[in-house]
Amino acid sequence: MLKAGFGKSVITPKVGTRLVGYANRTVLSTGVHDDLHARALVVESGGSSWAICAAELCYLREPQVWRVREIVQSRTELPSDQLLLCTVHTHSAPDDRDTSSWNRPLADLIADAILKAFEGMQPARIGAASGFLQGWSINRRWLDRAIDPFVGVIRIDDEEGKPMGVVSNFGCHAVVLGYDNLLVSADWPGVTSSAVEKELGPQSVCVVTQGGSGDVNPLTEQVRQRLRSGIAIGTMKGKTYYGALSANSPWNIGDRGGGTFQEARDLGLAVAEEILHVTKTVKTQADVRQLWAQQIRIDGSRQPDERLYGLSGEVPHHVIERPESPNPDGKRWMEFMVLAAEEPGLLIVSQPGEVFAETAMELRRHLQTMGVVQPWTVGYANGWQLYLPPEAAFLEGGYEVDWAVHLGISPRLQNRLWDTLLPILRQHHHRDPMSAEKTF
Repeated sequence: MLKAGFGKSVITPKVGTRLVGYANRTVLSTGVHDDLHARALVVESGGSSWAICAAELCYLREPQVWRVREIVQSRTELPSDQLLLCTVHTHSAPDDRDTSSWNRPLADLIADAILKAFEGMQPARIGAASGFLQGWSINRRWLDRAIDPFVGVIRIDDEEGKPMGVVSNFGCHAVVLGYDNLLVSADWPGVTSSAVEKELGPQSVCVVTQGGSGDVNPLTEQVRQRLRSGIAIGTMKGKTYYGALSANSPWNIGDRGGGTFQEARDLGLAVAEEILHVTKTVKTQADVRQLWAQQIRIDGSRQPDERLYGLSGEVPHHVIERPESPNPDGKRWMEFMVLAAEEPGLLIVSQPGEVFAETAMELRRHLQTMGVVQPWTVGYANGWQLYLPPEAAFLEGGYEVDWAVHLGISPRLQNRLWDTLLPILRQHHHRDPMSAEKTF
C-alpha cells in the first residue's frame, strides 16, 4: 500500500540581496514580485521510500544539499540517500551561499517543505504519464537544432481519488526575466506551479522540475519578433543566423534583457495547461511494485588520456557563481540519483548540473528500449557542477562547453553515467537495450 505526502514552504529572501544568473547584473534586488517556494513529495511503499524536493532557486551547491539532508534525516525516517533536491533554475533568486539573504538558514527553510510532506503522509494512489509542449522554447546554441518537448507528470491522489498534487518535468531555462530585472521571482516555473495548484485545489502542490534545459531558452514574444526582424542572430555557441553580426545588429539569443513578467506568465501558463491536460489522462493505483532509490557517485574530472578539445581557452564569466572546487585528490565527484516506481513504470535519473536537451532525449530513448515506460531526466539536482555537455558538444565548443573545459569536466561524463546506470537497471530486471554501447 502506497503512502504519500506533499509539502510546501516559503523561501523568499530579504530585499536588497544579490540576484544570480547574469554577470552583467550589478544592482541588488529592489523588491519581490512573487514569493519563492520549496515544494516536496515523499512516497513510501513496502518499507521503501524516496522524496523529491524542488526549490525556486538558481542552484543548490553540495554543502546546502548535505545540510538539508542532515536536518531531514534527524527528524524523520527518510534516509538521506533517498532524498533528491533540485532547483527550478530561476535567474531571479539569490546565491545559496549568501547567508544574509534569509532570516533563517536556507537549509532549514527548504527542509520545512520535506518535513511537512513527511508529516502529511497518508494512504495514496500514484500514476504517471507524459505529454509534450512545442513552440515555447528554442535551442540557444543552434537555432536549427532540437529542444526536448517532453512534459512528464506524476499524479498523486488520496484514497478516494482526489488529487493531492503532481510532480512535473519540462526542460527550459527559467530566464524569461533578464539581467535588468531586479525583483525576486520564480520566473515561469513559479507561474506554472501556482496555476496547477489553483486548478487542482487549495491543498494541492505542484512540484516543477527541470529536464534537458542546459541549451534551451524560452521562446518568448520578443524573441519571436527579433527572429523575424531582419537582424543577424548570434547564439551561445557563437554561430550566426540571418547574416553576420555587426555594430548595427549585435543581438544574441542569450541576451535576456527586456524580458517581461507577462512573458513569464504566458510561458508558465502554457506549461501548466499541458501538465493539467496530462494529469487528466493519468490512471492512479494504490499498489506500487519496486519503489526504490539509488545514489550514483561518478568522478566527472577529465582524465589525462582524454582529448582536450581546441577551444578558446578563455575563462568564462559568472566566476562568482562557480561550482565547488574538486576534492583535494583532484577528482570532481558528482552525485547522480535514480528514483523509481516500477509500477507505474517511472524512472527518474537526476544530474548535478545543466543537462543538454539532446542528452535528455537520448537517455530517454535508451531507457525506453529497456522497457522503462516513463523515463525522466532531472537537472540541477543534488549539487551544482554547472554544464554537463554530451561528448559531441565538446567538439563544437561554445559558452557552455568552455565552462565544462575550464572546470576540468570530462567529455565522457555522460558515457560514464550510462555505463554505471546500465548494470543497476539490469539488477531491477530491465532488459538490455538493442545496444548497450551507447554514446552520449
